Amino acid sequence: MKISNTVKLSAFFGVISCIAWYMLAKNLGFYSVSVYLYRFFFILGFLLVGIFISVFLEKKKNNGFIEFKEALKVGMLYAVVFAVVVAIFNYFYHTFITPDTIDYFLSEAKKAAIAHHVKESEIPDILESEKKTFSSFRLVPPILFWGLIASLLAGAILQKNNLNKKITGQANQ
Repeated sequence: MKISNTVKLSAFFGVISCIAWYMLAKNLGFYSVSVYLYRFFFILGFLLVGIFISVFLEKKKNNGFIEFKEALKVGMLYAVVFAVVVAIFNYFYHTFITPDTIDYFLSEAKKAAIAHHVKESEIPDILESEKKTFSSFRLVPPILFWGLIASLLAGAILQKNNLNKKITGQANQ
């Protein structure tokens, strides 16, 4: 079974995005909140660029033609594989690379809650809510959402239907 270029490209860009995230965290400090902001921009950039490249390469493979729905399928395949790669790295990052990061940010959230005079009974709910933001697969829905938007844009911009194929297809019926 041959692996499609879209899957290869999305896995490659996913790994590059994770490496960039790790290098940034190492340089800024693993306990820096800005790492997570930059991570979002890396992910979004590699997602958008990768989807357009994938759709373009599929169009090139089809002699310059691609239908909108095929472009949408290619873009979403890219987004799904990319999301899985990022989610797996997120799990490894918080489990093996920086296992105490979540505890650090939860203690900081507790300190901030106490400093803002939050009731003692409300603090556990706040911490439970904060802990959910570090879920390994929390990034999947936004990646799929932005992947859908980028796929729709790429399909709309790059689509070019093969009229000869449609005419011969109608003549055969």
